[in-house]
Amino acid sequence: MNQNNMKKSAFSEWQLTVLVMMAGMGGMYFYPDSFGRWSGLSLAIAIALALISMGMLARCFSLCNSKSFPGLLSELLGFIPAKIILAGAAVYFAAEICRVTVKQTQMTGLFLLEKTPPQIIPAVTLLTVCFIITSGIRQVSRAAELLFPAVAIPLLFILAMGVFSMDYGELLPLFNTDGLPPETLPEWLSPLGGITAAAYFAGYYEKSRLRRCLISGTSALAALCAGVLLCCVGVFSVEGTKHLSFPLTELSRVVSIGNVSLNHRFDILYIMIYNAVTLLSSGILLYCCCISLCGVFSIKSHSVFNFLMLPIMYILSYLSLSDDTVAGFIADRGKLFFLCGLIPVIYITALLKNHRRLRHEKM
Repeated sequence: MNQNNMKKSAFSEWQLTVLVMMAGMGGMYFYPDSFGRWSGLSLAIAIALALISMGMLARCFSLCNSKSFPGLLSELLGFIPAKIILAGAAVYFAAEICRVTVKQTQMTGLFLLEKTPPQIIPAVTLLTVCFIITSGIRQVSRAAELLFPAVAIPLLFILAMGVFSMDYGELLPLFNTDGLPPETLPEWLSPLGGITAAAYFAGYYEKSRLRRCLISGTSALAALCAGVLLCCVGVFSVEGTKHLSFPLTELSRVVSIGNVSLNHRFDILYIMIYNAVTLLSSGILLYCCCISLCGVFSIKSHSVFNFLMLPIMYILSYLSLSDDTVAGFIADRGKLFFLCGLIPVIYITALLKNHRRLRHEKM
């Protein structure tokens, strides 16, 4: 690939950082699933795993010649293992999209479109997502870059107002590590699990600054997750938050400054903005799913699978509206396997191959 082509395909540093954040923000829906069962320790472990994994991923790309994640797998693990892993990754991303779409459908139906049949919302969402990624991931990165201020400012405002309403004594149970169940960690990886998508567009960026982009985006997302956790627990308590389907949305309904109430349907603005985040987050995940399928079937253009996946994704999302146990299990264990299994394996393999190459050059 010549320098001009590389320049056209590369993201800006800010675009790549925002993509990492947007890819994971869809998981912000999943907090209540584990409220009352995890603690501050589980969040710290999840953040540490995410940061270490992104550092390893950046190092893998710097040591290898591949510009794509499927190519990286083939280079390090071999042709057949790469196809098997990519097939599993496609299933994982499909399950992740189902979870995001279902939660978005439930939240929109509960707070915004109460009389709209639940079958309509996921159909419109998934159709829009398919159109979003038609032009490729670079167009998505530009949209994420433009949308980010409109997302960040309201979220930071909600969290800032939540700080004024917090009871800091309610935060103490979060630091109680007694009886932390093993299933806590996969559930806590939900809001951070979207960063697995970073593997699929990291190869488009120049290697010298890749680690900084990946770790910066992951750190910002982790800080946002921690802020939401502290504000929701501080305002609603651990037990109170556990019984809320969408605690961050509920928090947006009770924000106030002094005696001036701002909760008169302020949640509508938040829901509309967050629906846009869902579209981008799902678009990134669908792009990764299509790229995985391209690697499995040795097809160059991901657009072949964009709309072929639409009926499959709709059926899975519709079924998950009544029972998302299977999708949740695949999504939780899939990201745990990715962060704790796959990335360390390819990282060690890349180091060994680089060591052999250096030793061969010295001979």
